[in-house]
Amino acid sequence: MAHVQCAKIICGSKFKVYDYLTSPANLAEQLAGHIDVKWQNPGVELAPESEFLFLMTRFGIEQPIRFVVDRMVHGNSLTYRQVSGVYARFVHTMKFEEHGQNETLVTDFLEYEIPFGLIGRLADDFFIRSDLIKLLEARLEVARLKFDKENLTSTTGAAKNNGSAAV
Repeated sequence: MAHVQCAKIICGSKFKVYDYLTSPANLAEQLAGHIDVKWQNPGVELAPESEFLFLMTRFGIEQPIRFVVDRMVHGNSLTYRQVSGVYARFVHTMKFEEHGQNETLVTDFLEYEIPFGLIGRLADDFFIRSDLIKLLEARLEVARLKFDKENLTSTTGAAKNNGSAAV
Protein backbone atom coordinates (compact mmCIF):
# COMPACT_ATOMS: atom_id res chain seq x y z
CA MET A 1 0.00 0.00 0.00
CA ALA A 2 1.25 3.47 -0.88
CA HIS A 3 0.56 6.80 0.73
CA VAL A 4 0.98 10.50 0.04
CA GLN A 5 0.67 13.48 2.34
CA CYS A 6 0.51 17.20 1.76
CA ALA A 7 -0.37 20.21 3.87
CA LYS A 8 -1.17 23.89 3.44
CA ILE A 9 -1.98 26.80 5.70
CA ILE A 10 -5.24 28.47 4.71
CA CYS A 11 -6.23 31.89 6.00
CA GLY A 12 -9.66 31.15 7.45
CA SER A 13 -11.31 29.78 10.55
CA LYS A 14 -10.93 26.05 11.12
CA PHE A 15 -14.67 25.40 10.87
CA LYS A 16 -15.17 27.42 7.66
CA VAL A 17 -12.20 25.74 5.98
CA TYR A 18 -13.45 22.33 7.17
CA ASP A 19 -16.96 22.99 5.85
CA TYR A 20 -15.64 24.07 2.44
CA LEU A 21 -13.14 21.25 1.94
CA THR A 22 -15.38 18.45 3.20
CA SER A 23 -18.60 19.42 1.41
CA PRO A 24 -19.33 17.06 -1.50
CA ALA A 25 -21.04 20.00 -3.23
CA ASN A 26 -17.67 21.78 -3.51
CA LEU A 27 -15.65 18.89 -4.97
CA ALA A 28 -16.27 19.90 -8.60
CA GLU A 29 -14.96 23.41 -7.88
CA GLN A 30 -11.95 22.07 -5.99
CA LEU A 31 -10.90 19.70 -8.80
CA ALA A 32 -11.86 21.94 -11.76
CA GLY A 33 -9.32 21.78 -14.54
CA HIS A 34 -8.13 18.35 -13.41
CA ILE A 35 -11.18 16.10 -13.02
CA ASP A 36 -14.75 16.77 -14.13
CA VAL A 37 -16.95 15.88 -11.14
CA LYS A 38 -20.72 15.40 -11.13
CA TRP A 39 -22.36 14.61 -7.80
CA GLN A 40 -24.97 11.92 -8.49
CA ASN A 41 -26.81 11.87 -5.14
CA PRO A 42 -26.95 15.50 -3.96
CA GLY A 43 -28.62 16.27 -0.68
CA VAL A 44 -26.99 13.45 1.28
CA GLU A 45 -25.87 14.85 4.62
CA LEU A 46 -22.20 14.58 5.55
CA ALA A 47 -22.11 12.12 8.48
CA PRO A 48 -20.41 8.85 9.41
CA GLU A 49 -21.66 6.01 7.17
CA SER A 50 -22.96 8.49 4.55
CA GLU A 51 -22.38 7.30 1.01
CA PHE A 52 -21.65 9.63 -1.89
CA LEU A 53 -21.77 8.79 -5.57
CA PHE A 54 -19.86 10.83 -8.14
CA LEU A 55 -19.35 10.54 -11.86
CA MET A 56 -15.76 11.58 -12.51
CA THR A 57 -14.22 12.15 -15.93
CA ARG A 58 -10.53 12.46 -16.60
CA PHE A 59 -8.66 12.14 -19.88
CA GLY A 60 -12.04 11.50 -21.53
CA ILE A 61 -12.71 8.42 -19.39
CA GLU A 62 -15.85 8.50 -17.24
CA GLN A 63 -15.96 6.45 -14.04
CA PRO A 64 -18.60 6.17 -11.30
CA ILE A 65 -16.97 6.49 -7.88
CA ARG A 66 -18.60 5.71 -4.51
CA PHE A 67 -17.22 7.04 -1.23
CA VAL A 68 -18.32 6.25 2.32
CA VAL A 69 -17.50 8.45 5.32
CA ASP A 70 -15.74 6.35 7.95
CA ARG A 71 -14.98 8.90 10.65
CA MET A 72 -15.57 12.57 11.22
CA VAL A 73 -15.10 15.06 14.00
CA HIS A 74 -16.70 18.29 12.80
CA GLY A 75 -14.06 20.96 12.36
CA ASN A 76 -11.17 18.59 13.12
CA SER A 77 -11.01 15.62 10.77
CA LEU A 78 -12.78 13.56 8.16
CA THR A 79 -11.89 10.13 6.76
CA TYR A 80 -13.64 8.58 3.79
CA ARG A 81 -12.90 5.54 1.65
CA GLN A 82 -13.69 4.53 -1.89
CA VAL A 83 -16.02 1.52 -1.98
CA SER A 84 -16.09 1.30 -5.76
CA GLY A 85 -14.05 3.03 -8.40
CA VAL A 86 -10.58 3.23 -9.86
CA TYR A 87 -8.42 2.12 -6.92
CA ALA A 88 -8.14 -1.26 -5.19
CA ARG A 89 -7.99 0.74 -1.94
CA PHE A 90 -8.36 4.49 -1.36
CA VAL A 91 -8.65 6.10 2.09
CA HIS A 92 -8.40 9.90 2.41
CA THR A 93 -8.04 11.61 5.79
CA MET A 94 -8.19 15.39 6.15
CA LYS A 95 -7.06 17.03 9.39
CA PHE A 96 -7.72 20.63 10.36
CA GLU A 97 -5.71 22.44 13.05
CA GLU A 98 -5.74 26.04 14.20
CA HIS A 99 -2.51 27.69 13.16
CA GLY A 100 -2.20 31.24 14.39
CA GLN A 101 -4.99 33.76 14.35
CA ASN A 102 -7.70 32.88 11.79
CA GLU A 103 -5.44 30.38 10.02
CA THR A 104 -5.92 26.65 9.54
CA LEU A 105 -3.33 24.01 8.81
CA VAL A 106 -4.95 21.43 6.53
CA THR A 107 -3.18 18.09 6.19
CA ASP A 108 -4.28 15.54 3.60
CA PHE A 109 -3.16 11.95 4.10
CA LEU A 110 -4.03 9.46 1.38
CA GLU A 111 -3.50 5.70 1.57
CA TYR A 112 -4.10 3.88 -1.68
CA GLU A 113 -3.47 0.71 -3.60
CA ILE A 114 -3.41 0.43 -7.35
CA PRO A 115 -4.96 -2.64 -9.03
CA PHE A 116 -3.14 -4.66 -11.70
CA GLY A 117 -0.28 -6.04 -9.56
CA LEU A 118 3.24 -5.31 -10.80
CA ILE A 119 2.00 -3.18 -13.71
CA GLY A 120 -0.05 -1.08 -11.29
CA ARG A 121 2.94 -0.62 -8.97
CA LEU A 122 5.13 0.45 -11.89
CA ALA A 123 2.47 2.93 -13.04
CA ASP A 124 2.32 4.23 -9.46
CA ASP A 125 6.10 4.72 -9.37
CA PHE A 126 6.20 6.46 -12.74
CA PHE A 127 3.22 8.79 -12.63
CA ILE A 128 0.24 7.96 -10.39
CA ARG A 129 1.87 8.98 -7.09
CA SER A 130 3.08 12.33 -8.46
CA ASP A 131 -0.32 12.92 -10.07
CA LEU A 132 -2.15 12.29 -6.77
CA ILE A 133 0.16 14.74 -5.00
CA LYS A 134 -0.52 17.31 -7.73
CA LEU A 135 -4.31 16.83 -7.34
CA LEU A 136 -4.22 17.14 -3.53
CA GLU A 137 -2.00 20.24 -3.71
CA ALA A 138 -4.19 21.83 -6.41
CA ARG A 139 -7.31 21.24 -4.30
CA LEU A 140 -5.73 22.90 -1.28
CA GLU A 141 -4.53 25.78 -3.44
CA VAL A 142 -8.10 26.36 -4.71
CA ALA A 143 -9.22 26.54 -1.07
CA ARG A 144 -6.38 28.92 -0.16
CA LEU A 145 -7.22 31.26 -3.04
CA LYS A 146 -10.94 31.18 -2.20
CA PHE A 147 -10.32 32.15 1.43
CA ASP A 148 -7.68 34.75 0.48
CA LYS A 149 -10.24 36.35 -1.86
CA GLU A 150 -12.97 36.25 0.81
CA ASN A 151 -10.63 37.78 3.39
CA LEU A 152 -9.58 40.50 0.95
CA THR A 153 -13.21 41.29 0.11
CA SER A 154 -14.26 41.45 3.78
CA THR A 155 -11.21 43.57 4.67
CA THR A 156 -11.88 45.96 1.77
CA GLY A 157 -15.57 46.18 2.72
CA ALA A 158 -14.71 46.86 6.36
CA ALA A 159 -12.23 49.55 5.33
CA LYS A 160 -14.85 51.24 3.13
CA ASN A 161 -17.43 51.08 5.92
CA ASN A 162 -14.95 52.47 8.44
CA GLY A 163 -13.99 55.25 6.04
CA SER A 164 -17.56 56.29 5.30
CA ALA A 165 -18.57 56.12 8.95
CA ALA A 166 -15.84 58.60 9.80
CA VAL A 167 -17.08 61.15 7.26
